[in-house]
Amino acid sequence: MMKTKLVIALLSVGLIAGCQTTYSPKIVDYSKLKLAKGNIVNDGEVYVPAWVRNEKQINQVLVNEHHCADNLVLRYQNMSEQNITDSCQLLKDTETRFHQLFKRQGKPLLHDNNQVLRANIYAGRDDYVKYVTDHFDVPSNNGGMYLEGLPHMENNSAEYVAYLRNGQVWNLNHEFVHYLDGRFNTYGDYCSPPHDNHYGPEYCPEPAPEPPYLIWWGEGLGEYVAHMNNNPSALKLAGNKTYQLSELFYNSSANWDTDRVYRWGYLAVRYMMEFQRDKVDHMLTHVRRGDYARYQKIVKTWGTSMDADFHVWLDTVAIK
Repeated sequence: MMKTKLVIALLSVGLIAGCQTTYSPKIVDYSKLKLAKGNIVNDGEVYVPAWVRNEKQINQVLVNEHHCADNLVLRYQNMSEQNITDSCQLLKDTETRFHQLFKRQGKPLLHDNNQVLRANIYAGRDDYVKYVTDHFDVPSNNGGMYLEGLPHMENNSAEYVAYLRNGQVWNLNHEFVHYLDGRFNTYGDYCSPPHDNHYGPEYCPEPAPEPPYLIWWGEGLGEYVAHMNNNPSALKLAGNKTYQLSELFYNSSANWDTDRVYRWGYLAVRYMMEFQRDKVDHMLTHVRRGDYARYQKIVKTWGTSMDADFHVWLDTVAIK
């Protein structure tokens, strides 16, 4: 088990001013600070994520806490003992599966201090919609979100927001894969890889970089590690051959569609992991160093070279 620590109290808030990090030994009056909007910190600004600023309000709603392991914490509104047990086991199984695929146990990326993930779980969708935006500065029209913060900060806290649906934490393992991918595969904070998403809490700068982005990998990997070969919703679409593989590499917020991003993203990642692993490993050598210009060059070099083989493979996995 990795050596871990969890910094969750306001007493240990780290503030970034420009490139400098300072620490406050007392509760901070945030109204007197010039706070950065999102992950980009300009001169004279300090970075304090919403989940730190709103710690008191969050704890008044998510009143319970359970440690699944040194690096996995559940903070929740109301969960049964069985649900806690099941959620912890799911996280541990997903973590084991991820490291079996990538052999990255104990090898976090340079400058990544997200040793602990805390899952913040609301009692249901109504409570999620009611509280999550005020608590974490994220939209509520989703099934949960992973919030990476600024992982190069020593006291950064990686957070996941979710809710119970039909007695289970909705999308728990998918969002957990985002944490694992961010800690072991994808260098930097959420704004580092190329993408065109400018929503909170990161509010990444505009204009967006030119594609290809990394969305196909992030969302597709979340689905692949979460479901492996048992993903009927994706496999039922495979026979339609709706997209070329080369099109999926250009997934973006602008062409966002649930089927395209998640189900076809899963199919793209599964094909690449199982039949083009050498290309994936080559890609990841650059992604793990944050060399996203070379990542983009690699994807452009792939071009349409795998499209025909991808469509042949789809026939072998499609559910008729």
